[in-house]
Amino acid sequence: MEELKILARLVTSSKRISNYLPNEKKESKEGLFLANLRNNNYSNDADAAFDLYKAQPDDVRYKMLKHRLRKKLYNRLLFMEYPKLRAGAFMHKENECFQLLHHVNILITQPNYNLVLSLTSRILATAEEFDLTNISIAALELRLRAYSEQGLLKQFNETDALLTLKLHQKAYERKAVSLFQYIKTLFNKSIKARKAYLPNLPEDIKRLHRYWKAAGTFDAFNSFYKVSILYYESIGEFSKIADLTVVSEKLVNENSVNKLRFDSNFNKFILVYAHLLARKLEDGLLYAEEYLNNFNERLLNWFAYMENYFLLAVHSRRYKLAHHLISKVYHNNAFARTSGASKERWGLYSAYLHLYCTEPIPAKPGASFFDITSSPEYSKDKQGYNVAILILQFIIFLKKGDKELLLYKIESLKKYINTHLKDAFSLRSKTFLKLLILTVTEDFDAVACKAKGERLYQKLIQTPPPGDAYAEIEIVPYEHLWEHILSILEEKH
Repeated sequence: MEELKILARLVTSSKRISNYLPNEKKESKEGLFLANLRNNNYSNDADAAFDLYKAQPDDVRYKMLKHRLRKKLYNRLLFMEYPKLRAGAFMHKENECFQLLHHVNILITQPNYNLVLSLTSRILATAEEFDLTNISIAALELRLRAYSEQGLLKQFNETDALLTLKLHQKAYERKAVSLFQYIKTLFNKSIKARKAYLPNLPEDIKRLHRYWKAAGTFDAFNSFYKVSILYYESIGEFSKIADLTVVSEKLVNENSVNKLRFDSNFNKFILVYAHLLARKLEDGLLYAEEYLNNFNERLLNWFAYMENYFLLAVHSRRYKLAHHLISKVYHNNAFARTSGASKERWGLYSAYLHLYCTEPIPAKPGASFFDITSSPEYSKDKQGYNVAILILQFIIFLKKGDKELLLYKIESLKKYINTHLKDAFSLRSKTFLKLLILTVTEDFDAVACKAKGERLYQKLIQTPPPGDAYAEIEIVPYEHLWEHILSILEEKH
């Protein structure tokens, strides 16, 4: 009751409590202004001033209206609701701590030390639960102030020791976060800056690991984790990313990393994705199945996760599993809400799967499949999939035995190689397209193609996939496709 009395006096002493919230009744000027801003009905101040007051933007009524609304909207930020997700829960709790700290800063001037200690206990409990170092430090400093005013020496010394520990952790956490932010700035600045700094990252990762171990906080760990992924992805070391994500899952399960702050679903997604690109296929399939239920089928990130799961199945030659997975995708009611690019990718996946699994893919009525034969040979809209489209078109024409069209196709392939596959990261695609050309120049003779293509085939085996930023999409590994093409030649020619 005493707490409510104190709060009641403080709140009612404020000038007009209504100032803290906008008036959203549309008949009021504020409500009309707010509604039109939300609906993007004004392109500038002149439009708004004329609509509301038939006046110019410098009209005092319009300027005062803007001032009032701006103030109320900023105040309303305190009452924002966050999404009901892991990140939303963290943001909600962090914001709750900020509000409580604001209350404590008011209460400590009254003075109301019992309430100060009560509220800072709540703040510290939440800060400990969510590993919020800054908030812990702020709350401990307020407690020290309260104890010093009350002459409570024992409590003061205990709190001061705890604050000293938190400040030590914060010093290393700040070093980690600062280094992470510096690296991220360079990577976002330009490709040139990124490439120039890349050789420094191995030593930076070691430093970040030391900072994390010294701080023991989530933000220090997160800096080490994000920079590690950034580096390994840049150099195409997906095996290292796979190892990092597996270790991170263990750290979370052991409570060595705060599970309420760690984006576990992101880590699970990257874990499966990295196993695919590192060609750790069997382990990747086990993880993909284990973590599938963590992704909500009604959300679009489920489809992204299923792409990696599907590709793992195809790369492992588990075509029945791939058929099962793609059927689930096409039967998902949320599939209609996916982007056009996503739908085209799944159509392309189904066309490739049909090379190995002729069983029809059941789909909901009205679902459309990608027409591979009518797709353009090169399109900027399909960057990353142009090679996949060219290859699939070639294989379809090869199965039909259309030699005349295939003779025309090799000219397109040669032109594509010379125009678009000049860089080192395109070596696998370039090598495989040369194998396709070989089938035509050797007049579709399976024995001759196998013999003369052996050098290119071995080169393909020895060439690892490039880093993700530059990777062509191998829906089916090129090695598997070459085996499939030789079997077609043996059967038809």
